[in-house]
Amino acid sequence: MPASPSASDSASPAPSKAQVFRVRLTSTLILWALISVALWLQLDSVLVGIVGLLGILGTWEYFRLQNADAQSRDFTRLAVSVSFVYWVATGLLTVPGHREPPWWLDAAMLVVTLHGAFYLSFRTALDGANTLRRIQNLVFGMVYTTFLAGFMTRLLFFEGAASGRHLLLLFVMTTKFGDMGAYAIGSLIGKHKMIPHISPAKTWQGFGGAIAGSYIAMVIMMLIVPEKLAPLTWGHALILAPLLSISGVAGDLAESVLKRCHSIKDSGHKLPGIGGILDLTDSLIFTAPVAYCYLKSIS
Repeated sequence: MPASPSASDSASPAPSKAQVFRVRLTSTLILWALISVALWLQLDSVLVGIVGLLGILGTWEYFRLQNADAQSRDFTRLAVSVSFVYWVATGLLTVPGHREPPWWLDAAMLVVTLHGAFYLSFRTALDGANTLRRIQNLVFGMVYTTFLAGFMTRLLFFEGAASGRHLLLLFVMTTKFGDMGAYAIGSLIGKHKMIPHISPAKTWQGFGGAIAGSYIAMVIMMLIVPEKLAPLTWGHALILAPLLSISGVAGDLAESVLKRCHSIKDSGHKLPGIGGILDLTDSLIFTAPVAYCYLKSIS
């Protein structure tokens, strides 16, 4: 009787870096296409809906990582509920009047989160430091997944902008070109590790590719629609590009910290070649506040 194949024989070979890059690029281009169509048709409600959906799914994905702790599941339900209400309120307060979301909405979200974390802790006997960790994790998780993502809608409705839609597109392109530049250059010529104890694949050559990719996206947009990107000028654009690149790399590394602490490779499996929602938005949620604050400082 012939020997049965071993597990190693039957296992499919791991995809090459080129295959991974192609799948990542395809997934990213599909997402860009959706955003670009909404921008072209001036459908602000669709853009807010896309950002809000990513925000809600990102919140759920982050807190799902904590579900090994049975007592944290009510905290997860609270987080997703607060995130859902926040994004619905964001849409109602921004789209009709085409204005930035009010800051009291973010404050209310954080206050409700803090109150809710303690109310949930009142219901059962205290579990020492574990109770405190659940409270802290709920507040941190909402800042990480919801508060930071809210800056994307602030860019869309940026006060004083020639076109908030184009600012949002510029921000997404600059960040994601940086991501792809880092992966492409790092895969091709990456040799010197950046922070191997956090992300073994990250190299200094890839970091250079991230900066180059961000500059390419910024220059393309400034050449094509400079009048739509006010208050951004060429001088400020050349400063902002590396700031977004560095922030994007930091966001990617921040999520690597979270995944390593939970001993997982990807935050989820919803997006082919990318992983989960947080794998897609990790750089965006770090760069959005940087882009917004920089534009505010020059406008």
